[in-house]
Amino acid sequence: MLLQRNPPLDHCIPPNTPHSVIQSLPTWQDNVYRAIGRPSTGIPETCYPRFVIHPFVRPLIQMSLEALNASTDQTCFLFPSMRLAKAFRSYMYLQFPSSFSEHAEIRCVSNTLNPPPGYDIFAVRFHVDQRRMAMKFWTFSGAGISSRLAENCISRQNGNLDSTLGLPNVPDHEYSDFYNSHIPLTSASEAKEKIKYRYAGIDVDDITKNVRGVEGIKTSDVYLYPAGMNAIWNIHQMLHDVCKPDADTRVYLTAHVNVLYVDSYKLIDTTSSGFHFFTNETLDDLERLLQSDDNAVLGIFTDFPGNPHLRSADLPRLRQIADKHELPIIIDETAGCHLNVALLEYADIVVASLTKVFSGFANVLGGALLLNPQSSFYARFKAHLDANYEDNYFDADALVMELNSRGFEERLHKINNNAEALADWLFDRSKVGGEMNTVIEEVFYPKYQCREHYERCMRPIESSGIDAQCMGKNKFKPGYSGTVALSFTSLEAAKTFYEGCQCYKGTTLGTVVTLLSPFVAIAFPPDKMDWVREHGMTEALVRFTVGTEDISRILNSVEAALFAAEKC
Repeated sequence: MLLQRNPPLDHCIPPNTPHSVIQSLPTWQDNVYRAIGRPSTGIPETCYPRFVIHPFVRPLIQMSLEALNASTDQTCFLFPSMRLAKAFRSYMYLQFPSSFSEHAEIRCVSNTLNPPPGYDIFAVRFHVDQRRMAMKFWTFSGAGISSRLAENCISRQNGNLDSTLGLPNVPDHEYSDFYNSHIPLTSASEAKEKIKYRYAGIDVDDITKNVRGVEGIKTSDVYLYPAGMNAIWNIHQMLHDVCKPDADTRVYLTAHVNVLYVDSYKLIDTTSSGFHFFTNETLDDLERLLQSDDNAVLGIFTDFPGNPHLRSADLPRLRQIADKHELPIIIDETAGCHLNVALLEYADIVVASLTKVFSGFANVLGGALLLNPQSSFYARFKAHLDANYEDNYFDADALVMELNSRGFEERLHKINNNAEALADWLFDRSKVGGEMNTVIEEVFYPKYQCREHYERCMRPIESSGIDAQCMGKNKFKPGYSGTVALSFTSLEAAKTFYEGCQCYKGTTLGTVVTLLSPFVAIAFPPDKMDWVREHGMTEALVRFTVGTEDISRILNSVEAALFAAEKC
């Protein structure tokens, strides 16, 4: 048996999944077109709501423009708060100081769009020629309105005032068993509190215990956001407010260790002045920078493990450097997951995209950050967040996220096992693994990349009893998580493998269904390939995010695709 057949271009994955964040990209060239911003030939069934204006949001934009009597050369973006609308206005003024007013009108369009009670929507107009730059803010800040908020507006305009969660409703859907056996909560505040408990890793029966290995964690130290990138965007805002002296006129940058998720770089390119890049092998250079008179660093960022190379940072060394120079460390733990690795003792803030393995079903966005209560920065960060934090997480999204996150320990257990089996199988057939007659160059997986750094942070099994709520009497066994990447000896082999593999093809990670993506091809346009090579990546790379299917189906699909790649 093989994995599921991939649907046509721009159809949702799995089929018939409302609010799916996975667009089908069947061919390698489809991914290249996305990287260069080539628009779809038709209206896509779905999209990752940060990357493209969602089909549910488009009609609301048109209705807002009509209500505002906008000219034909104007468009607008919609935001769930005045604060976010003002942030977009400030961004646009910086990009177009001669043609965009710093006092551009922000209009509340709630009377036109009819959102649910307690919600407002704000519109900011701009010239259509400025859309490309405007889209960068929408994409990398994650601040636009939710697709579910838009769906509820449309439903209310059609006379249905009942809130809709936008869950799959066809009887034979791939997620039917889960949604038929789990009933969503009715209270969004209760859902958000449960999400905070699960993300903090707090034992619901004894709140003094948690899986993170740091004492004193409370749910009030967790802050929820509409998307993971929105959490990261807010962290950058906070660092500038808290860590940059008011009288200091120097340009402050961030320090990155190992390759981060690609949108983290695009966020910095869009909203700040840049970054310093380091690897595990160049931490001495980081120390020299911090000892110099030119030191103007806001904080140290790393992903654990990195994406797509799955290389883990030397966190004890980083913590030592950060403490010496009084800098915060921010760790994105999305790829590793807090049930696999205990990172908070090395971090002042951990952040994650809940859209990924925490949700598992790739049909709702969400993000979270957690403050370390033992951090020397805790009091300052806590005061700033409590004074400035806005809860813009739409109720229906929170209800779906809470529903999806039930039993994510059990899902992750299966994903860990499947991914390790796939990585081992691929490694034995790679050149680095000792096989000379192969088109596989190298396997990227925490077990085979910087293993000692990853395993140093892997949670001990004996402390994992809190995770057993959905696993009967079996304790959760931490693993290497679910992302496996491999590079090929030629670009042609990589393309043949990608297009020949029978599985779903789209971009995200942590889903219950196995996904394949030519990560570098879609993440970086052709003019960025020199940067890609400079940072140790190759275009001939594909990335699996391994699901919960039977492992034999995964291996059979991969073996058939590998056979085709070797023939080419």
